[in-house]
Amino acid sequence: MNELGSGRPEEIFVGIVALVLAVLVGVRVREARRTGEIPLWRKRTTRAEMGETKFNALLLVNLAVLLLLLVAGFDMLLDLRLMG
Repeated sequence: MNELGSGRPEEIFVGIVALVLAVLVGVRVREARRTGEIPLWRKRTTRAEMGETKFNALLLVNLAVLLLLLVAGFDMLLDLRLMG
């Protein structure tokens, strides 16, 4: 394992972009849990419209994306070699 940011410049840039996107997805999930409303394509969908199960499934998908973005971002920044 190398020092933080010791990879190629494009890997560092993409890693930073992935972590910024992870923060944005995290804010989206937090707001969805707080308000019961989540953006879905071009409209905002509420928990009441979707039903509890579908709404929670959508939150779970967003959390999975958040996790993948975090892994990809830290892999590129810290050169963990998790993704090849």
